[in-house]
Amino acid sequence: MAYRPIEPLPIQTRRIREAVTYACRVQCALTNRFTSSTLKSGFSIVNNSIVTTSVPGFDDLPGAMVAYDDQGRVTRANHAAVEILGFASEQDIVGSLAVDAGWHRTDTAGWPDPENLHPALAAIQTGQPQLRIVNRFNRPDGWEGWIQVDAIPVIGEAGAVTGVVATLTDVSKILMNSRLARAGYGDDALAEVTTQLAGARLDPAAILTTVTGTLSRIRSGTWVASLINKDPRTVRVVAANDADPLVARYIEDMHLSPSSPTFTISTQVIETGEPVLIPTVPYDEFVAMLRDDVREYLSNNQPPVSTPVRYLGVLVVPMRARGATVGTLGVFERRSSNPLTEHDVRWLQAIADRAGLAAENAQLYVDAVSRLERLSALRNVGLAITGSPDLRLTLHVILDQVAAGLGVDAADILMLDEKDAMLGLVASTGFQSTSIPDYRLPVDENLPGRAMLGQRIETVTALGAFTQFRRRSLFAREGFRSYGAMPLIAHGKLTGVLEVFHRTQLQPDQEWQEFFEVLGSEAAIAIDNAGMYDRLQKTGSPAAAKAPAPDLTKLENQILTLLVEGDSNREIAGKVHLSQNTIKSHVRQLLQKLDVGNRTELARKATREGWL
Repeated sequence: MAYRPIEPLPIQTRRIREAVTYACRVQCALTNRFTSSTLKSGFSIVNNSIVTTSVPGFDDLPGAMVAYDDQGRVTRANHAAVEILGFASEQDIVGSLAVDAGWHRTDTAGWPDPENLHPALAAIQTGQPQLRIVNRFNRPDGWEGWIQVDAIPVIGEAGAVTGVVATLTDVSKILMNSRLARAGYGDDALAEVTTQLAGARLDPAAILTTVTGTLSRIRSGTWVASLINKDPRTVRVVAANDADPLVARYIEDMHLSPSSPTFTISTQVIETGEPVLIPTVPYDEFVAMLRDDVREYLSNNQPPVSTPVRYLGVLVVPMRARGATVGTLGVFERRSSNPLTEHDVRWLQAIADRAGLAAENAQLYVDAVSRLERLSALRNVGLAITGSPDLRLTLHVILDQVAAGLGVDAADILMLDEKDAMLGLVASTGFQSTSIPDYRLPVDENLPGRAMLGQRIETVTALGAFTQFRRRSLFAREGFRSYGAMPLIAHGKLTGVLEVFHRTQLQPDQEWQEFFEVLGSEAAIAIDNAGMYDRLQKTGSPAAAKAPAPDLTKLENQILTLLVEGDSNREIAGKVHLSQNTIKSHVRQLLQKLDVGNRTELARKATREGWL
């Protein structure tokens, strides 16, 4: 049986010819057609995989070679390959899988390629040679490099691929010494981001996630976007790293921490409106450039990187919308070669401006929807107050509107018991616990009593502050991270507290606080109305509440009747044919006799008591 050789390649280089020759020798060994003990002794077949144990001349070949079995597992690597890949010995690489190698396919200029399949795996899947494939990789010591790979499949007797022989050429110096600009690279990136934005949800966070995620797939590195909140002292941060998602999560968690640090570079870009470009900088020098709080955070919370970071390339540009800077967009790359240039600043600035405008428009849309929902919420609360005398039902309607309008996870209302001056729970929503203890809380310097005493909104977003609450076990069980309290005041009288809770960090703006105050006022009015209704119910109907009519003269009764009808002293004087001064004197006597302070109270009391 004759073996089927690999088709000749139109590449007239010694390295490729050696790879083809070596692949043919492996194929011949598999088919057992050669009887040469020298050749056959160099191979063994274990579980249908190639194991090249002592192939003559393998380690002495001038080119770097790596052999793979049909599963993409390394079975052999010569000295030159081990040296290029940065391993100490062949044993460090043998047995490893191509899928775990961490090679990132690029074009000949070192730019990321959308197809990121290891050349050996591509040769196994297609059965075709993979030639002149450039890959970026990281050596075990953290240094970054580029290799050009030619992967030749080994075809077995049954026509299936039984292995791959790959030759490697180190091209790091070529890509390190000069930045090879890829024609239209920035335009391609801008077009892809624009396409993805067209399908993104109208929400600022979704816009930032779309932009950073798309850029991370186009170009490796950690992409970070920050958007200034309505409170300009705070920013919203979204990060993406397609190759290392843990690093992106680390960046986002850093900005969600209670003592959230602020990156010096982002702050500088926001304040100046100018981009910052650092083509390459040692990592230690980069950390030294950061603020003290950032360095402290990095020291206390080590970044989740598998290999030490030696060098970084940094580029951060402002995100602009309608002439204003609304945030920043930047990339942080592991970089020992292929530095960032002004070309990158130009195309990234174009993307940042488009992202900034999209995020600003999304924020305007979200604000408009939020205002409409809050108007609808106030209408529903008003209908509940006027439509039902049931206080608990009204308070539950208010709490539902609080949770929806303020975007919080839970809310409750505590009422002040006048008998013991303690706060007790009367209504709640959004709690996961099926049974909430009947807490009785004093009005003191702790929350929520402090909100009542100070008659102002109190908010807590620091996780450590929750340990000071009397209900800390409940808060821990619910997983609350943010808290707000609004005193309920009606007719100058404190009646209780409206509380809101959230399981992530809240960043309330002015509109949020104003809506919180309005809902608190509505809740106070509902409680006051319910109290008035209860008092009327206890005293009976107006007919049963009539007190004996006061001992008034006929003239005083006539003047009182006209006064209740709303007549002025002049009008009353004309009807009873007396002077205005005489009428004024009679009115004063009526106020004293009936123990009221003014004409309005006199008319109201006469009507309520049924004296007319």
